[in-house]
Amino acid sequence: MTIGVMDSGIGGLNVLAALIERKCASEYIYFSDGIHLPYGDKTREEVRAIALSGAETLRKRGANVVVFGCNTLSVCALDAVRKSFSGPVFGLLPRPELSMGKTLLMTTPTTALYLPRLGTEISLLTPPLLASLIDRHYPSSEPIERYLSPFLTPYADAKTVYLGCSHYAFAKSVVKKAIPNAKITDGTAPLADLIHAVLPEEKVKSQNVEFIFSGANEKYRYASILSSLL
Repeated sequence: MTIGVMDSGIGGLNVLAALIERKCASEYIYFSDGIHLPYGDKTREEVRAIALSGAETLRKRGANVVVFGCNTLSVCALDAVRKSFSGPVFGLLPRPELSMGKTLLMTTPTTALYLPRLGTEISLLTPPLLASLIDRHYPSSEPIERYLSPFLTPYADAKTVYLGCSHYAFAKSVVKKAIPNAKITDGTAPLADLIHAVLPEEKVKSQNVEFIFSGANEKYRYASILSSLL
């Protein structure tokens, strides 16, 4: 089985790492669609077109399962791709309603437009440049902290921070510094658990990853980040 994971940049590496930890498949293709980074400032129609094209790219490379390691792709295009792709298609969908107490939900602007109605204890934060800054500067945290910290100040009393963008997982240390008493969570582990439970079980002796890029090839940087997550 070959699982294709798609994101606009490094964010989906968090999902890929979780799949590898659970030995979901023997082969993985990671598609970094950097030419369209960020997805979070695009219209739903634009994101759907990108998702359909990306799924086709993964299919041609041999993927028989597609995983969107991106909340924006999933919210905007999951249903459309499921209708066109012959194999299983999974997505990373924000579930802040599962959090306890006063919750800060952080998403991209486009993801925020298509969320279900939020509960009264959930506040929404959509820092428009954050995903691009993380993709450009990680593992350096200084530019990320300089940009993000002022956004977080009004939410210092949050009990939970739900990261509704896979890129934002790379800013956990910045969030924790600004809101030290909050539990920080996201949907990566539940998605990987679901995929592991749903896909046919196979004997995985080794796991191989192929990286493909629509923009600049950053294979060695991506391999290094993935290694740090495992």
